[in-house]
Amino acid sequence: MSSIFTKDIAVLDVTSRLLSAIVGAKKAQSVFGIKAVAEKACQGYEDGEWFDEVDTCQVAKDVLIDAMRLAGSRTKRLFVSVPAEFVAVECKEVEITLDRTRRIDDDDIDFLIRKGDDFAGSGYVTINTAAVYFVLDNGDKLMSDVRGLEGSKITACISYVLCKESYVEMFDGVGSSLGFTDIRYIASPWAECMGLLEKEQRDKMYMMINVGYLSTSVALGKGDGILDLKAFSMGGAHIAGDICEALGVDFELAEEAKRLVDLNLNYARGIVLVGNGEESISASDACEITKSRLDLFAETFAEIFETLEGIVPSYMEIYLTGEGIASVRGAKKYLSEQIGKNLEIITPKLPGFVKPEDASKASVLLMADTLGKTSFGEIIKKIFNGGKR
Repeated sequence: MSSIFTKDIAVLDVTSRLLSAIVGAKKAQSVFGIKAVAEKACQGYEDGEWFDEVDTCQVAKDVLIDAMRLAGSRTKRLFVSVPAEFVAVECKEVEITLDRTRRIDDDDIDFLIRKGDDFAGSGYVTINTAAVYFVLDNGDKLMSDVRGLEGSKITACISYVLCKESYVEMFDGVGSSLGFTDIRYIASPWAECMGLLEKEQRDKMYMMINVGYLSTSVALGKGDGILDLKAFSMGGAHIAGDICEALGVDFELAEEAKRLVDLNLNYARGIVLVGNGEESISASDACEITKSRLDLFAETFAEIFETLEGIVPSYMEIYLTGEGIASVRGAKKYLSEQIGKNLEIITPKLPGFVKPEDASKASVLLMADTLGKTSFGEIIKKIFNGGKR
Protein backbone atom coordinates (compact mmCIF):
# COMPACT_ATOMS: atom_id res chain seq x y z
CA MET A 1 0.00 0.00 0.00
CA SER A 2 1.25 3.49 -0.77
CA SER A 3 2.58 5.42 2.22
CA ILE A 4 0.16 8.22 1.32
CA PHE A 5 -2.88 6.09 2.07
CA THR A 6 -1.61 3.93 4.94
CA LYS A 7 -3.61 4.06 8.15
CA ASP A 8 -0.55 3.32 10.23
CA ILE A 9 0.33 5.67 13.08
CA ALA A 10 4.01 6.04 13.97
CA VAL A 11 4.81 7.58 17.34
CA LEU A 12 8.10 8.35 19.06
CA ASP A 13 7.45 8.81 22.76
CA VAL A 14 10.20 10.61 24.66
CA THR A 15 10.60 10.42 28.43
CA SER A 16 13.50 11.01 30.80
CA ARG A 17 14.31 7.28 30.79
CA LEU A 18 13.03 5.71 27.59
CA LEU A 19 12.52 6.36 23.92
CA SER A 20 9.61 4.27 22.63
CA ALA A 21 8.65 3.84 18.98
CA ILE A 22 5.13 2.54 18.41
CA VAL A 23 3.49 1.67 15.10
CA GLY A 24 -0.18 0.78 15.01
CA ALA A 25 -3.50 1.35 13.34
CA LYS A 26 -6.94 2.00 14.76
CA LYS A 27 -9.28 -0.91 14.03
CA ALA A 28 -12.45 0.49 15.59
CA GLN A 29 -13.56 3.13 18.08
CA SER A 30 -10.92 3.15 20.84
CA VAL A 31 -9.48 -0.17 19.60
CA PHE A 32 -5.88 -0.08 18.39
CA GLY A 33 -3.97 -2.80 16.65
CA ILE A 34 -0.38 -2.40 17.79
CA LYS A 35 1.92 -3.68 15.06
CA ALA A 36 5.25 -3.03 16.75
CA VAL A 37 6.83 -1.48 19.83
CA ALA A 38 10.56 -0.83 20.19
CA GLU A 39 12.05 0.71 23.32
CA LYS A 40 15.51 1.63 24.45
CA ALA A 41 16.87 3.50 27.46
CA CYS A 42 18.35 6.94 26.94
CA GLN A 43 20.51 9.08 29.21
CA GLY A 44 17.72 11.58 29.74
CA TYR A 45 17.78 15.28 30.47
CA GLU A 46 17.85 17.85 33.25
CA ASP A 47 16.47 21.39 33.24
CA GLY A 48 15.58 21.02 29.57
CA GLU A 49 19.10 20.02 28.50
CA TRP A 50 20.11 16.58 27.20
CA PHE A 51 22.87 14.72 29.01
CA ASP A 52 23.99 13.39 25.60
CA GLU A 53 22.12 14.74 22.57
CA VAL A 54 24.09 12.71 20.03
CA ASP A 55 23.38 9.45 21.85
CA THR A 56 19.70 10.36 22.24
CA CYS A 57 19.39 10.93 18.49
CA GLN A 58 20.99 7.57 17.79
CA VAL A 59 18.66 5.81 20.24
CA ALA A 60 15.68 7.50 18.56
CA LYS A 61 16.83 6.27 15.15
CA ASP A 62 17.41 2.75 16.47
CA VAL A 63 13.93 2.32 17.95
CA LEU A 64 12.20 3.88 14.94
CA ILE A 65 14.07 1.64 12.51
CA ASP A 66 13.22 -1.44 14.59
CA ALA A 67 9.53 -0.57 14.98
CA MET A 68 9.02 0.33 11.32
CA ARG A 69 10.78 -2.86 10.21
CA LEU A 70 8.81 -5.10 12.58
CA ALA A 71 5.54 -3.45 11.54
CA GLY A 72 6.37 -3.54 7.84
CA SER A 73 5.09 0.03 7.72
CA ARG A 74 5.72 2.64 5.02
CA THR A 75 4.06 5.61 6.71
CA LYS A 76 5.88 8.88 6.19
CA ARG A 77 4.16 10.71 9.05
CA LEU A 78 5.73 10.69 12.50
CA PHE A 79 4.35 12.05 15.77
CA VAL A 80 6.93 12.95 18.41
CA SER A 81 6.01 13.58 22.04
CA VAL A 82 7.50 16.56 23.85
CA PRO A 83 8.23 16.25 27.60
CA ALA A 84 7.26 19.14 29.86
CA GLU A 85 10.82 20.40 30.34
CA PHE A 86 10.88 21.36 26.64
CA VAL A 87 7.39 22.89 26.68
CA ALA A 88 6.00 26.30 27.59
CA VAL A 89 2.33 27.23 27.91
CA GLU A 90 0.93 30.68 27.20
CA CYS A 91 -2.72 31.26 28.00
CA LYS A 92 -4.05 34.53 26.63
CA GLU A 93 -7.31 36.29 25.88
CA VAL A 94 -7.80 37.01 22.18
CA GLU A 95 -10.59 39.08 20.65
CA ILE A 96 -11.81 39.65 17.10
CA THR A 97 -14.59 41.85 15.74
CA LEU A 98 -16.49 40.57 12.72
CA ASP A 99 -17.50 42.65 9.71
CA ARG A 100 -21.13 42.49 10.84
CA THR A 101 -23.46 40.52 13.06
CA ARG A 102 -23.60 37.08 11.46
CA ARG A 103 -23.27 33.36 12.03
CA ILE A 104 -19.84 32.34 13.30
CA ASP A 105 -18.01 29.65 11.32
CA ASP A 106 -14.79 27.63 11.41
CA ASP A 107 -12.80 30.27 9.54
CA ASP A 108 -13.57 32.84 12.24
CA ILE A 109 -12.19 30.51 14.92
CA ASP A 110 -9.15 29.76 12.79
CA PHE A 111 -8.47 33.49 12.39
CA LEU A 112 -8.90 34.02 16.14
CA ILE A 113 -6.28 31.37 16.90
CA ARG A 114 -3.80 32.79 14.40
CA LYS A 115 -4.25 36.31 15.73
CA GLY A 116 -3.01 35.30 19.16
CA ASP A 117 -0.13 33.21 17.86
CA ASP A 118 2.60 35.85 18.00
CA PHE A 119 5.45 33.68 19.28
CA ALA A 120 7.71 33.86 16.20
CA GLY A 121 11.26 34.74 17.23
CA SER A 122 10.75 33.58 20.82
CA GLY A 123 12.80 30.41 20.46
CA TYR A 124 9.61 28.37 20.66
CA VAL A 125 7.25 26.85 18.07
CA THR A 126 3.50 26.53 18.58
CA ILE A 127 2.60 22.83 18.49
CA ASN A 128 -0.87 22.61 20.10
CA THR A 129 -3.68 25.12 20.63
CA ALA A 130 -6.96 24.76 22.50
CA ALA A 131 -9.82 26.88 23.75
CA VAL A 132 -10.48 27.18 27.45
CA TYR A 133 -13.67 29.19 26.85
CA PHE A 134 -15.43 31.65 24.51
CA VAL A 135 -17.45 34.79 25.19
CA LEU A 136 -19.83 36.12 22.53
CA ASP A 137 -20.24 39.88 22.06
CA ASN A 138 -20.23 41.56 25.48
CA GLY A 139 -21.94 38.74 27.34
CA ASP A 140 -20.77 37.20 30.58
CA LYS A 141 -21.55 33.58 29.73
CA LEU A 142 -18.53 31.33 29.21
CA MET A 143 -19.10 28.88 26.36
CA SER A 144 -17.16 25.90 25.05
CA ASP A 145 -18.20 26.56 21.43
CA VAL A 146 -19.71 29.51 19.56
CA ARG A 147 -19.81 28.16 16.02
CA GLY A 148 -23.26 28.38 14.52
CA LEU A 149 -24.25 31.22 16.85
CA GLU A 150 -24.77 34.80 15.69
CA GLY A 151 -22.62 37.64 16.94
CA SER A 152 -20.31 40.45 15.99
CA LYS A 153 -17.44 39.95 18.47
CA ILE A 154 -15.69 36.83 19.76
CA THR A 155 -13.47 36.77 22.82
CA ALA A 156 -11.65 33.58 23.74
CA CYS A 157 -9.17 32.32 26.28
CA ILE A 158 -6.73 30.32 24.20
CA SER A 159 -4.04 27.97 25.46
CA TYR A 160 -0.96 27.95 23.25
CA VAL A 161 1.38 25.02 23.85
CA LEU A 162 4.90 25.79 22.66
CA CYS A 163 7.96 23.62 22.08
CA LYS A 164 11.61 24.67 22.11
CA GLU A 165 12.86 25.21 18.57
CA SER A 166 16.01 23.25 19.40
CA TYR A 167 13.88 20.21 20.27
CA VAL A 168 12.01 20.43 16.96
CA GLU A 169 15.27 20.81 15.03
CA MET A 170 16.76 17.81 16.82
CA PHE A 171 13.91 15.40 16.10
CA ASP A 172 13.21 16.84 12.64
CA GLY A 173 16.75 15.74 11.87
CA VAL A 174 16.11 12.27 13.26
CA GLY A 175 12.85 11.83 11.37
CA SER A 176 13.99 13.23 8.03
CA SER A 177 17.13 11.05 8.09
CA LEU A 178 14.81 8.01 8.20
CA GLY A 179 12.57 9.20 5.38
CA PHE A 180 9.71 10.75 7.33
CA THR A 181 8.34 13.74 5.44
CA ASP A 182 5.61 14.90 7.84
CA ILE A 183 6.83 15.26 11.43
CA ARG A 184 4.46 16.62 14.06
CA TYR A 185 4.84 17.31 17.76
CA ILE A 186 2.50 16.63 20.67
CA ALA A 187 3.18 17.94 24.18
CA SER A 188 3.04 15.00 26.57
CA PRO A 189 1.29 16.93 29.40
CA TRP A 190 -1.46 18.10 27.02
CA ALA A 191 -1.85 14.62 25.55
CA GLU A 192 -2.17 13.12 29.03
CA CYS A 193 -4.84 15.63 30.01
CA MET A 194 -6.79 14.89 26.83
CA GLY A 195 -6.11 11.16 26.67
CA LEU A 196 -6.50 10.08 30.30
CA LEU A 197 -9.55 12.17 31.22
CA GLU A 198 -13.07 12.16 29.86
CA LYS A 199 -14.54 15.43 28.64
CA GLU A 200 -16.76 15.65 31.73
CA GLN A 201 -13.69 15.40 33.97
CA ARG A 202 -12.13 18.33 32.13
CA ASP A 203 -15.15 20.62 32.41
CA LYS A 204 -13.91 21.87 35.78
CA MET A 205 -10.39 22.96 36.61
CA TYR A 206 -8.10 20.06 37.51
CA MET A 207 -4.42 19.23 37.94
CA MET A 208 -2.43 16.45 36.25
CA ILE A 209 0.86 15.47 37.91
CA ASN A 210 3.23 13.11 36.13
CA VAL A 211 6.20 12.03 38.22
CA GLY A 212 8.57 10.35 35.82
CA TYR A 213 12.01 8.82 36.13
CA LEU A 214 14.09 12.01 36.28
CA SER A 215 11.47 14.71 35.72
CA THR A 216 8.05 15.80 36.97
CA SER A 217 5.32 17.87 35.30
CA VAL A 218 2.40 19.66 36.91
CA ALA A 219 -0.32 20.76 34.48
CA LEU A 220 -3.32 22.87 35.43
CA GLY A 221 -6.07 22.19 32.93
CA LYS A 222 -9.63 23.08 32.03
CA GLY A 223 -11.67 22.11 28.99
CA ASP A 224 -9.39 21.24 26.09
CA GLY A 225 -6.57 23.52 27.24
CA ILE A 226 -3.72 23.78 29.72
CA LEU A 227 -3.82 26.93 31.83
CA ASP A 228 -0.43 26.53 33.47
CA LEU A 229 2.49 24.12 33.28
CA LYS A 230 5.39 23.61 35.65
CA ALA A 231 8.24 21.11 35.35
CA PHE A 232 11.20 20.28 37.56
CA SER A 233 14.04 17.77 37.38
CA MET A 234 13.17 15.30 40.11
CA GLY A 235 11.63 11.87 39.67
CA GLY A 236 11.42 8.34 40.95
CA ALA A 237 15.08 7.65 40.17
CA HIS A 238 16.00 10.14 42.87
CA ILE A 239 14.45 7.84 45.46
CA ALA A 240 16.65 4.97 44.30
CA GLY A 241 19.59 7.37 44.18
CA ASP A 242 18.99 8.38 47.79
CA ILE A 243 18.88 4.72 48.90
CA CYS A 244 22.03 3.98 46.90
CA GLU A 245 23.94 6.92 48.38
CA ALA A 246 22.71 6.61 51.96
CA LEU A 247 23.33 2.86 52.27
CA GLY A 248 26.24 2.46 49.87
CA VAL A 249 24.53 -0.22 47.78
CA ASP A 250 24.29 -0.83 44.04
CA PHE A 251 21.81 1.39 42.23
CA GLU A 252 20.02 -1.62 40.73
CA LEU A 253 19.44 -3.04 44.22
CA ALA A 254 18.20 0.36 45.39
CA GLU A 255 15.72 0.45 42.49
CA GLU A 256 14.42 -2.97 43.48
CA ALA A 257 13.97 -1.78 47.07
CA LYS A 258 11.97 1.20 45.83
CA ARG A 259 9.78 -1.15 43.82
CA LEU A 260 9.17 -3.52 46.77
CA VAL A 261 8.78 -1.12 49.70
CA ASP A 262 5.29 -0.54 51.14
CA LEU A 263 4.91 2.80 52.88
CA ASN A 264 1.66 1.64 54.47
CA LEU A 265 3.56 -0.80 56.70
CA ASN A 266 5.39 -0.10 59.94
CA TYR A 267 8.48 -2.25 59.45
CA ALA A 268 10.42 -3.60 62.40
CA ARG A 269 14.15 -2.90 62.43
CA GLY A 270 16.30 -5.58 60.87
CA ILE A 271 13.80 -6.97 58.38
CA VAL A 272 15.58 -7.37 55.05
CA LEU A 273 13.58 -6.07 52.11
CA VAL A 274 15.97 -7.11 49.36
CA GLY A 275 19.49 -8.46 49.00
CA ASN A 276 21.87 -9.89 46.41
CA GLY A 277 24.13 -12.08 48.54
CA GLU A 278 26.67 -9.33 49.08
CA GLU A 279 24.50 -6.36 49.99
CA SER A 280 21.10 -5.99 51.60
CA ILE A 281 18.60 -3.22 52.28
CA SER A 282 16.36 -3.23 55.32
CA ALA A 283 12.69 -2.48 54.85
CA SER A 284 12.71 0.24 57.50
CA ASP A 285 15.64 2.05 55.88
CA ALA A 286 14.01 1.90 52.44
CA CYS A 287 10.75 3.21 53.88
CA GLU A 288 12.40 6.09 55.75
CA ILE A 289 14.53 7.18 52.80
CA THR A 290 11.59 7.00 50.38
CA LYS A 291 9.45 9.14 52.67
CA SER A 292 12.25 11.71 52.98
CA ARG A 293 12.36 12.13 49.20
CA LEU A 294 8.55 12.32 49.03
CA ASP A 295 8.79 15.15 51.57
CA LEU A 296 10.89 17.06 49.01
CA PHE A 297 8.25 16.39 46.36
CA ALA A 298 5.59 17.69 48.77
CA GLU A 299 7.58 20.88 49.39
CA THR A 300 7.93 21.52 45.66
CA PHE A 301 4.23 20.87 45.05
CA ALA A 302 3.37 23.25 47.89
CA GLU A 303 5.46 25.97 46.23
CA ILE A 304 3.62 25.39 42.95
CA PHE A 305 0.23 25.53 44.68
CA GLU A 306 1.29 28.83 46.24
CA THR A 307 2.04 30.35 42.81
CA LEU A 308 -1.48 29.37 41.69
CA GLU A 309 -3.22 30.83 44.72
CA GLY A 310 -6.22 32.86 43.63
CA ILE A 311 -6.40 30.98 40.31
CA VAL A 312 -7.39 27.51 41.41
CA PRO A 313 -10.61 26.72 43.32
CA SER A 314 -10.52 25.62 46.96
CA TYR A 315 -11.13 22.07 45.77
CA MET A 316 -10.23 20.42 42.49
CA GLU A 317 -9.33 16.95 41.30
CA ILE A 318 -5.59 16.24 41.36
CA TYR A 319 -4.46 13.25 39.31
CA LEU A 320 -1.16 11.42 39.70
CA THR A 321 0.45 9.28 37.01
CA GLY A 322 3.86 8.38 35.59
CA GLU A 323 6.48 5.75 36.38
CA GLY A 324 8.21 7.61 39.22
CA ILE A 325 6.06 7.10 42.32
CA ALA A 326 2.50 6.20 41.28
CA SER A 327 3.30 2.49 41.56
CA VAL A 328 5.07 2.77 44.93
CA ARG A 329 2.72 1.27 47.49
CA GLY A 330 1.54 3.89 49.95
CA ALA A 331 3.15 6.80 48.10
CA LYS A 332 -0.14 8.34 47.03
CA LYS A 333 -1.51 8.24 50.59
CA TYR A 334 1.68 9.61 52.14
CA LEU A 335 2.04 12.40 49.60
CA SER A 336 -1.64 13.33 49.95
CA GLU A 337 -1.16 13.70 53.70
CA GLN A 338 1.94 15.85 53.28
CA ILE A 339 0.37 18.31 50.85
CA GLY A 340 -3.07 18.29 52.48
CA LYS A 341 -4.79 17.46 49.20
CA ASN A 342 -6.20 14.18 47.93
CA LEU A 343 -4.38 12.64 44.99
CA GLU A 344 -6.04 10.18 42.63
CA ILE A 345 -3.91 7.79 40.61
CA ILE A 346 -4.97 7.68 36.97
CA THR A 347 -3.83 5.19 34.35
CA PRO A 348 -4.42 4.71 30.60
CA LYS A 349 -7.17 2.38 29.44
CA LEU A 350 -5.62 1.37 26.14
CA PRO A 351 -5.13 -2.42 25.92
CA GLY A 352 -1.46 -3.17 26.44
CA PHE A 353 -0.88 0.26 27.99
CA VAL A 354 -2.65 0.29 31.35
CA LYS A 355 0.04 1.21 33.89
CA PRO A 356 0.98 4.68 35.20
CA GLU A 357 4.31 4.34 33.39
CA ASP A 358 2.40 4.04 30.10
CA ALA A 359 0.61 7.39 30.51
CA SER A 360 2.67 9.36 28.01
CA LYS A 361 2.94 6.77 25.23
CA ALA A 362 -0.75 5.77 25.42
CA SER A 363 -1.96 9.37 25.48
CA VAL A 364 0.29 10.48 22.63
CA LEU A 365 -0.84 7.48 20.57
CA LEU A 366 -4.49 8.42 21.12
CA MET A 367 -3.91 12.05 20.22
CA ALA A 368 -1.80 11.11 17.20
CA ASP A 369 -4.77 9.13 15.89
CA THR A 370 -7.01 12.17 16.35
CA LEU A 371 -4.56 14.58 14.72
CA GLY A 372 -3.54 12.18 11.96
CA LYS A 373 -7.00 12.06 10.40
CA THR A 374 -6.96 15.63 9.20
CA SER A 375 -4.93 18.25 7.42
CA PHE A 376 -3.11 20.79 9.55
CA GLY A 377 -5.82 23.43 9.16
CA GLU A 378 -8.52 20.96 10.12
CA ILE A 379 -6.45 19.74 13.07
CA ILE A 380 -6.60 23.13 14.77
CA LYS A 381 -10.33 23.44 14.23
CA LYS A 382 -11.07 19.92 15.37
CA ILE A 383 -9.06 20.01 18.59
CA PHE A 384 -9.91 23.63 19.30
CA ASN A 385 -13.61 22.84 19.00
CA GLY A 386 -13.77 19.63 21.00
CA GLY A 387 -13.49 17.24 18.06
CA LYS A 388 -16.27 18.84 15.99
CA ARG A 389 -15.90 19.73 12.34
